[in-house]
Amino acid sequence: MTTIIGVDFSGAQSETKSNTWIARGHLDNNGELWLDSTYPIRRDDLQDLLQNVAVPAVAAMDFPFSVPADFTNFLNIARPAQMPAVWEAVARVAWRDFKDRRDEFVNARCPDQQRDCCTSEPMRAGDAIYHGRPNSYSPLHRVNPDMLPMTYRGMCMLHHWDQDNRLRWHIPPMEPPDPELETVTLLELMPREFLRSIDLRFTGYKGGQRYLDIRIEILDNLGAASGVPLHYTDTVSLACRANDDCLDSVVAAVGAAAWALNPNLFHHPTPDELPDAQLEGWIYVPCLLPPPAH
Repeated sequence: MTTIIGVDFSGAQSETKSNTWIARGHLDNNGELWLDSTYPIRRDDLQDLLQNVAVPAVAAMDFPFSVPADFTNFLNIARPAQMPAVWEAVARVAWRDFKDRRDEFVNARCPDQQRDCCTSEPMRAGDAIYHGRPNSYSPLHRVNPDMLPMTYRGMCMLHHWDQDNRLRWHIPPMEPPDPELETVTLLELMPREFLRSIDLRFTGYKGGQRYLDIRIEILDNLGAASGVPLHYTDTVSLACRANDDCLDSVVAAVGAAAWALNPNLFHHPTPDELPDAQLEGWIYVPCLLPPPAH
């Protein structure tokens, strides 16, 4: 049995509210996913949960695990090799200073100060192109949505986890800390792109009751489309109908289960891409659509 966690992460500054959603369950020996609960959680509580879940486990989370390689020069990192060195550097920088460095870096690429500088924002190797179009905003994206709070607070969280017990975590595409140990695999996964890759509706479900039919359609078809037999309680179903963040956490959980069943079904970095991916992070997407053209 494998513990399965799906996380819809919030980078909100205030932790007085539970803005992050998780879906919890397990993958049984027949390869079927049983979701037991979905609920909002604080980031600190998420850390406690993942520090104590039964292993083996896979947790899929929807925030950037690192930043583009070019930006690491602004973080005073001398030739970082992999993500942990970047997390450590980011954790030493105050939020306001990190934001200022992002603005300085992006403004240098967008000197006319346009508000929408998407084409000037550096992308990671894993963000660049998937099926002919960008599959993610840059982790440094500034406008609708502002990705930086999720990037900063997610990376700080990963650093604290790594410092506390690095043997517990396997974070692809880095190698497992000890192949002999059972770990919690932390997977960077974007619910929208997971839905698109399995040919389900991936836009138009965010918002209130007028988007309820789309959320129901996604939830009803998620198991069959993903190839992961899916079981959930009425409570989980009602929560997904009422809240799109809850639905995203369920999609992430299904992605985590798909990985646990067969990681080879996902698009992995090529040998040439691997060094950048181990530094920048990598969004894992099932290979049901054509891989990026190189």
